[in-house]
Amino acid sequence: MPEMQENFARDLPSGSASHASGALLGAAAVVVWNDVAAEGRDQFYDWHDKEHIPERLSIPGFRRGRRYSKRGQSPEWLTLYEASDLQVLVSPDYLRRLNAPTPLTVDTLRYFRNTSRAVCRVAGSLGSSSGAYVLALRLEVPEAQGARIREDLLARIFPRAMGMTGVLACHVLVADSQASYTDTAESRTRAFDVPAWVVLVECSRPEAAERARELMGMPNLQHLGVAMREDGVVYTLEICRLAS
Repeated sequence: MPEMQENFARDLPSGSASHASGALLGAAAVVVWNDVAAEGRDQFYDWHDKEHIPERLSIPGFRRGRRYSKRGQSPEWLTLYEASDLQVLVSPDYLRRLNAPTPLTVDTLRYFRNTSRAVCRVAGSLGSSSGAYVLALRLEVPEAQGARIREDLLARIFPRAMGMTGVLACHVLVADSQASYTDTAESRTRAFDVPAWVVLVECSRPEAAERARELMGMPNLQHLGVAMREDGVVYTLEICRLAS
């Protein structure tokens, strides 16, 4: 991420993000896209459901873990971990886990393919309900346009989406490059890229998410120089777990 983009992420006002009464449970998140090699699918589900998500949610400051999927899509899975703030995601507790992955974690990550992973600040969020379907978009933005793009999303595009039947919440997250690329024993097990921005639209019906996809797409953001990956799709919730 360019330096100006990095500064924009770090300068985001904490109060502009989400809070416990909103659809997101915190002001920061880890967002992961991935495929899994066919021979590792059963192991992935057993590990992710029963070990990895509970382990992450045992770390102080982690609030909720959700995993979504779309069969036939690449990447097939989307995982979202919500945290109180960015400090949780660079904390000694979290880094200790990343630097001491369990044997099953090491063995399962070798099956990962096409991985994106971003440690993000929540730059803005509208809505107070979570949905079973989420439109997930990965964006690249011009380094000088961050503030304007955020304003356009929050003041114009997100309110229009929220007016659609079935749309429950809209979120924009901005990756913190330093936190995303922290060198750990776990990060060395797989290659991954870091999308600069993430837009999530939570919905109660898949057709609502598809309509939101049309609204979020070009040319509504193109005039600001945004580049959107073409693989943005609607994922369906598989598992949701709250921290105890």
